[in-house]
Amino acid sequence: MNPRSIRFRLAAYHVLLLAGVLLAFSLAAFWGFRRHLTHLVEAQCANLTHQIAESLLANVHVSGADYLRDEVQEHYDPETNNLFVRIVETNGTVVYESGEPHDRSFSPPRVSFLPNLKEPRVEVDAGNGRLVFIRPYTLPQGGSYQIQMVASLQPVQNSLEGLRQVEILLFPFALLISAMGSAVLVSRSLNPIRQVIATAQKINSGNLRQRLVEASSGDEIEKLTYTLNQMLERLEASFKQMIQFTADASHELRTPLTVIRGNLELVLRNKTDGYLRMAEVQEPLVQTLEEAERLSKTVSQLMELTQLDSGEIQLEHDIFDLTELVATTADQMKLLAEDKQIQLEVQLSPQVKVQGDRYRLKQVLLNLIDNAIKYCSAGTKIQIRLAPADSGCMLEVKDDGPGIPRDEIRRLFDRFYRIDKARSREIGGSGLGLSICKSICEAHGGRIEVESDPGRGCTFRVTLPLATSPTLSGRETQ
Repeated sequence: MNPRSIRFRLAAYHVLLLAGVLLAFSLAAFWGFRRHLTHLVEAQCANLTHQIAESLLANVHVSGADYLRDEVQEHYDPETNNLFVRIVETNGTVVYESGEPHDRSFSPPRVSFLPNLKEPRVEVDAGNGRLVFIRPYTLPQGGSYQIQMVASLQPVQNSLEGLRQVEILLFPFALLISAMGSAVLVSRSLNPIRQVIATAQKINSGNLRQRLVEASSGDEIEKLTYTLNQMLERLEASFKQMIQFTADASHELRTPLTVIRGNLELVLRNKTDGYLRMAEVQEPLVQTLEEAERLSKTVSQLMELTQLDSGEIQLEHDIFDLTELVATTADQMKLLAEDKQIQLEVQLSPQVKVQGDRYRLKQVLLNLIDNAIKYCSAGTKIQIRLAPADSGCMLEVKDDGPGIPRDEIRRLFDRFYRIDKARSREIGGSGLGLSICKSICEAHGGRIEVESDPGRGCTFRVTLPLATSPTLSGRETQ
């Protein structure tokens, strides 16, 4: 198994976690069991000393010390039960003292009478393997005694040693079983991921339509496959767009190149005795120059789009009056509109400040107005309106032209897309202007939309955020 794989690491983490839990549980069980057994020994000593005090020591003035010693020896037999008992008076006189336990598991301590002892006292001497219990007792007639009982902790230690050996034997087996179980469970858990990997490895540019199987499990695997399928959909759309773009670009570039080549061949065929007759070649040369200019404009627009998409074009971030920019741009376009007998109406809110690139936003405005003039007939009008909107401003260019079919609107901002290709070529359109406008608007944090009613014109709407107060990152221009 690869130690760097997720399968190995998950199994290793599980085994280490289980080892830590087992170790903590073993220690807790060991100390708990030890405390329980010690408490049992303490309870035994407490019970025996209480019996001696209540049944024998309470009547010692009547029965006498000899009777007390005989009764303790006969009924409790400390040596045989591996106990040590000593009864001491206040003055330190030993009333009774048993012999050493038969199993020699501990040595009896030498404890004298402890003054000011009101409650039973317990001392656990694990080093010497014994528990010392001292019970004070005061006679109703007067006089104080202390019953000292010592019990062996050897049975406790034997039990704890047995528990320790069981834990030591079971610990490796528990880890081994855990490791095997973890490997199986992790392997089964990662099976969906392996299926995702196998399917993903089969997907290439030729079968981007294939999708991963989304199991309705509600876990992270389902979210992963859903996210990958969304990514594949975006990749498929991007590949389609790239293929369409390549085809459109090839078509756009091929047409002017064909015209240029044909005209040059015509010029060469009209060559006579090393000289060219200007009357015959003037028109082909003019067409060649026009197509070369069209080709140059298309290439420039393509480079501009590429730079906008890649962020190579550094936009300015000046704060300026958009109202003034729209007003001056509309004045510049009025002459072109009047030539086609088109009325240009302007409705502007004062002092609409935005932050961005003045030149690029003017480029958007010129393109929209120029398109409206191109596609509108004489006697119609174009309305330009600028007004504040929700947290921004809205610029509208509305015309009374032929409008745009509803099924064409969704592709209107695609590169090289033109509704009427023949007419667009006739009036000089390349199908890149609106794509550039969209990129510029999005680079400014805005958007561009279009609404159209076929036969009744269309409205292009640009939404931009308003400028904040001038900061170090932007300067206000007029």
